[in-house]
Amino acid sequence: MVSVGIDIAEPRKGLDLVALDGERNVLASRGGMAVDEAASATLALQPAVVCIDSPSGWSASGRSRMAERELSRLGIQSYRTGPDPGDHPFYRWMRVGFEMFKRLAPAYPLYRGGDVTGRAAEVFPHATACLLAGHLRPPGTPKHTVRRQILRRVDAALGALTGLIALAGGHSVVGDPDEGVILLPVSRLPPGPLRAPKRHQAQHRR
Repeated sequence: MVSVGIDIAEPRKGLDLVALDGERNVLASRGGMAVDEAASATLALQPAVVCIDSPSGWSASGRSRMAERELSRLGIQSYRTGPDPGDHPFYRWMRVGFEMFKRLAPAYPLYRGGDVTGRAAEVFPHATACLLAGHLRPPGTPKHTVRRQILRRVDAALGALTGLIALAGGHSVVGDPDEGVILLPVSRLPPGPLRAPKRHQAQHRR
């Protein structure tokens, strides 16, 4: 059982990929790849699930997607994915993510809920880190410090870890299947907002 996590960035930075086996050992770790390279590397690994750190599409319900609004109610903040803004420089990294989903779609259709096997799922590593830790990042604490307390790898590895947990059935989702859901590594969402120490909420941007 293999899970691949892919961290999306704008073209000049390239994509990171990490593959974990069922024992959470690192099978592959590559960085700075183009979309074609990342797609080829993913297919060669024949994973059971692919987890991509990027929105899977534009909002169809307003200035943000339902998935982002539901995360916000848990105290987990992210960039809003609104309607297609056209060729805006800020959103080019999202278009790279859309292209990654498209390239993998023949072998790994977009995940919209249920069993994740054989699907490409949208993940959000910050949400994974917060939910596994049970709290938000303390104010003033670098995000990677918190993430290394859970898994000493990059965002791609947190995506792969989310996939392994989901393959074992320990997952849930937020969002609208028609608009895009985010895969989360917990079977039950918290009843209310997560808190940082001393009740200070922290915000994170992708």
